Amino acid sequence: MKPNRRSMKLLLMVILLVILSACGQQTVALPTETPIPTVVSPTPVPTSTLIPVNITPSPLPTQPIIPIITPDAIQVERWKEYENVLAKSLLSFLPPEEVLCEWEILGRSEQEVYVWAVCTSIISSGTSPISGTEIFSSPSTPAVIHLGEDGSVQSVEIPGAGSFYAPDINRMFPPDVQEEIKRYHFRGAGEIFEHIKWRRTHPEEPPLIVLIATPRP
Repeated sequence: MKPNRRSMKLLLMVILLVILSACGQQTVALPTETPIPTVVSPTPVPTSTLIPVNITPSPLPTQPIIPIITPDAIQVERWKEYENVLAKSLLSFLPPEEVLCEWEILGRSEQEVYVWAVCTSIISSGTSPISGTEIFSSPSTPAVIHLGEDGSVQSVEIPGAGSFYAPDINRMFPPDVQEEIKRYHFRGAGEIFEHIKWRRTHPEEPPLIVLIATPRP
């Protein structure tokens, strides 16, 4: 007996439904792409290169460092004139060649030099015109040395004693030198007298003003 067309259609529809149902229940897993990790090369950190340096320490001085002394040019050239005129003023009763003088400069003007000075004789008691006196010495005193147009030494003026001293200081010296005189301490007990004592046995030696640096101030 041959099936009819209607029965065949129903059968085909049933088969188709079975197939579709089977397909709907299956899960098709698609292949997933595994990501490839990106490899980042590390950035090199610059490092400093240490260069060995040999440091040689400076040798310590074995001798004391002595500063270079620049003598006062005018005193180097004319110190005998200064000493001669100071000797005539401070120890006027002795010949200038028998007197040694030392001085320090307190200031200057165009034709005047302001100093603090002391003079002493080189005469021993055996030949001294005043018996019993071994050395004549003047008191240390401020003085004004007057110069000529050419810088030559002309004369010396010193202040009077006692009540004349203060008025003479005000008259003879400019205000800044007056202040210097008030504060001044002559190096009488120190190197000045030591040097003048040395010069008594070494008369060819110049005064200390020639040997020291630029005088004060």
